[in-house]
Amino acid sequence: MERVLSGTERIFDQASRELCGAEEMKRELGLRYAAVSERGRRERNEDSCFAGVIAGHHIFAIADGLGGHASGDTASGIAVTTLEETVGDGLGDVKPSILLERAFQNANTALRAYNREKNQNAASTLSAAIIDGSGRCWIGTVGDSRTYIITPPAIWHTRDQSYVQSLVDAGMLSSEEAIFHPRKNILTQALGLETRVRVDLDERDITGSILVMSSDGLHDYVPEDVIRDIAIADEPDVACQRLVDAAKDAKSTDNITVIVARK
Repeated sequence: MERVLSGTERIFDQASRELCGAEEMKRELGLRYAAVSERGRRERNEDSCFAGVIAGHHIFAIADGLGGHASGDTASGIAVTTLEETVGDGLGDVKPSILLERAFQNANTALRAYNREKNQNAASTLSAAIIDGSGRCWIGTVGDSRTYIITPPAIWHTRDQSYVQSLVDAGMLSSEEAIFHPRKNILTQALGLETRVRVDLDERDITGSILVMSSDGLHDYVPEDVIRDIAIADEPDVACQRLVDAAKDAKSTDNITVIVARK
């Protein structure tokens, strides 16, 4: 008998394990989803993530602690935990877009409080999605962790808050060239560093689509058409592992975290 998750039970917590979640595809409220996180070539995994159901909505999130800053694993863990708590407190009473903005600002405040207490400069990205039963999806983004919406003919993803993305927006760089740019790791926004953070909010209908979320250990190394083809071809658990393997084959030097969800 299939075990149904309840409340805020998650596939995986802060991603301290080598491999977590890929073999545990879940089926809840009409969605099949899975997740996997690996440290790759790094000494430790500084990605954190959440995949589960809260108040009748699917919630997915990936955070990536910033390299070159202190306690990246703690930073990403604070970001995801604060998001989960804020959404759990407000979902059903507050519009998802407003709730995402609140959750990101709360995560930013929590990280700044941690930095003051520990005299550190911990910081993190965060990409999060709230999906209701009709297939409506609200997405929030800070930094360069991404959410993709994929259909057989098309692929859309959130806009990176990064220096290289600003060059792409200005027409000075193509998306293909951006993958190899030496300054692709420079962000224009991150949680934990400023009093307020600019959250990019998107709203999409994902009916008939596949949702993929990733840290930059995947999408900085694997082309979009490969991500699309793998997501379309396989069930979420298999797709997650194939995407991680594709990043490794492409010589990814970062932690690699992926969530895949579909009807």
